[in-house]
Amino acid sequence: MTSSGEACNGFSPQPCTSYTNCTGSGFISNWTKFCCQPQSVKSTRYWMLSIIGMVGSVGTVCNILTISTFIYLYFFPERIKKKFGQEFVMTKDPVFLLILHLSFCDLLYCISGLPTYWDVYYHGYYPYSEEMCKYAAFFRNTIAYADFHTVALISAYFAWRRRNGRQQHGQYGSKPVLVVIFGIWIYSFCITCIPLMGLCGQLGFDAKHGKCKVITCGSCSEGSSFAVPPGGLVLAISVGVPSLVVLVSYTLVYKSLSKVPADVDTSSQRKSVLILAICYFIFILPILFLEWIPEDVFDKAFLGVGVYSWYWCIYVINFFIYIIFWKRVRKGICIFLKDIFGGSGLKLKTNYASNDQSSIWWKDLQKLEK
Repeated sequence: MTSSGEACNGFSPQPCTSYTNCTGSGFISNWTKFCCQPQSVKSTRYWMLSIIGMVGSVGTVCNILTISTFIYLYFFPERIKKKFGQEFVMTKDPVFLLILHLSFCDLLYCISGLPTYWDVYYHGYYPYSEEMCKYAAFFRNTIAYADFHTVALISAYFAWRRRNGRQQHGQYGSKPVLVVIFGIWIYSFCITCIPLMGLCGQLGFDAKHGKCKVITCGSCSEGSSFAVPPGGLVLAISVGVPSLVVLVSYTLVYKSLSKVPADVDTSSQRKSVLILAICYFIFILPILFLEWIPEDVFDKAFLGVGVYSWYWCIYVINFFIYIIFWKRVRKGICIFLKDIFGGSGLKLKTNYASNDQSSIWWKDLQKLEK
């Protein structure tokens, strides 16, 4: 039997190159499964498989529950009111559709994005065709970018509502929100088409990092005078722009809260804004910085393992940020499960007030908008 050291003797992955032999299209016995990932990445195989499995499983369950609950609340208001004595006015709020869309993006990433990483870390190479490797990375990145921009849109909506007041938030209906969501997907597809079409960089199997992604390169193409890493450029647009929107939006909200009369305590509201902003930046922003780090500084592939295993957690964290802390959604989940499993609404009816209250920290963001 050939050892990995003997099989890969003298092989050094080159930048700006997609390795067909690291996919099912060019599989070479006793080479492909040994030589398509750096040793530092191979050594974290079980850790990565555990993280992917945990995030994928928990994220799938949480987001299916969220989507099912939101659809139930939207389409069955009369049944809920009759059986449980509850009204969910939040279904008329644009942020309801935005959070529903965020959960949809998270679910798509968990069921179609994470498995592409699982395949690579489990086999040591991509077991399907090179074309599938490219398009798997394309769709995975598109979903992620749509997710980032949805979070940015939610933050911008909070800033807009803080400035204009709550009385205007439901007057335009759901159509403008649906148009914006459609626009997010078109924009995200356009961003991922940049490397797919070879405008700057290319998609394929990157043996320097051992996965299907935007190929590591010091410029848009080999020999190009535009010395910008393609992955860094794409992420500057897809992560940098939403990050700027999040930063500006929550800064405006935070400043507006600090300008209220001195006799009004806004410390908890400011804390709420910080929670939302910090959760975005600590989980998502590191992947942007990673692409701009030179390859020869240290073992970037090993650093990438840590950054991405941390970043993937956002697809579960979003559930806790936007769902669990929103009291009316928690209540909606309870009602949905009771209705599905045949629970009586009488106890719920007496235990819950029918007005649309939020949990403490989420309500703090809206308390001064009256």
